Amino acid sequence: MKLTAPSPKSGLTLKMSGAAASPDETPGAIEESKKEGKAKTNLLVLGLYFLAWYALNVGYNIANKQVLNVFPCYATVAAAQLVVAWVWLLPQWLVGIRPVPKPSPDNMQALQKISLLHGFGHLVTVLSMGLGAVSFVHVVKAAEPVFAAVLSAIFAGSVMAMPVYLSLIPVCAGVAIASAGELSFTWACFGAAMMSNLLFASRAVFSKMAMSGKDQGENMDAANTFAVITMLATIICVPAAAILEGSKIVPAWQAAIAAPGMTEMKLATTLAMSGWYLYTYNEFAFKVLGMVSPVAQAVGNTVKRVVILIATSIAFATPMTPIGIAGSAIAMAGVLVYSLVEQAYKGKK
Repeated sequence: MKLTAPSPKSGLTLKMSGAAASPDETPGAIEESKKEGKAKTNLLVLGLYFLAWYALNVGYNIANKQVLNVFPCYATVAAAQLVVAWVWLLPQWLVGIRPVPKPSPDNMQALQKISLLHGFGHLVTVLSMGLGAVSFVHVVKAAEPVFAAVLSAIFAGSVMAMPVYLSLIPVCAGVAIASAGELSFTWACFGAAMMSNLLFASRAVFSKMAMSGKDQGENMDAANTFAVITMLATIICVPAAAILEGSKIVPAWQAAIAAPGMTEMKLATTLAMSGWYLYTYNEFAFKVLGMVSPVAQAVGNTVKRVVILIATSIAFATPMTPIGIAGSAIAMAGVLVYSLVEQAYKGKK
């Protein structure tokens, strides 16, 4: 920098020597660079969340089935998995890693009702996975949007456009074809999976009805709301398991640890890990769904089911007939089409 002599009409003038400032150094360019860096970071985080969501979901389905294969006390397994959420959450709240949820009285009343559906929905889901192939259960569970659409119309008065309902036909057809081609098909497994669809669809519909427009309380984001629902569901499921299977638990446990290659530590660890997988994959699902558009949600959920179907079929060497594969593909594609059509018509409102 050098000083030039002042002119009569001006004061002291400062003149920069050397090159002019680069455009990359201007405030606007710096801000744009920061935005690009943040976008890249968000994309990386989203990718990691998707990876964790899928991996933990696959881990849950495999660990859950491994336990049920030797310890067929379905209600007890379901209740124990929910208890793990307490062990996982309470220390985090106590040390301040995550904020303590403080639901309002109205919200707590609503969550108590929702937790009833969540608890029994989890019970029958575990039952269905114990009674049949995990891959087949997920094909049947692809029909959950059908139940949600019907229940929304009946109880919430939410009637969608006719093309949205028509897009559900491939889902129903795919589930029917897959059921016809399932080698290990049982009506008990099919019925439990369908009951799971009904309960979880009801949970979704009544959650929206009960909690919309009311004071939710403090620290009641989506993750903490799910935490409270899970903990309340535990209070429902533990007594239910004791009533349904109380006298069977100890003999079944002893028989399980006597199985070849099984020990008490291995069984207890696998059961505990299945509960941890269950809770954490739902946590990551909430994180993913909070970062992406509804269309991306639809694609993500469909891909998730396909990943689980393939992974569990390989893990348990589940044979699938050509009819079963075709039905599964139609059902999964149908769910994706339904989600996309629903969002398209929702955007026109």
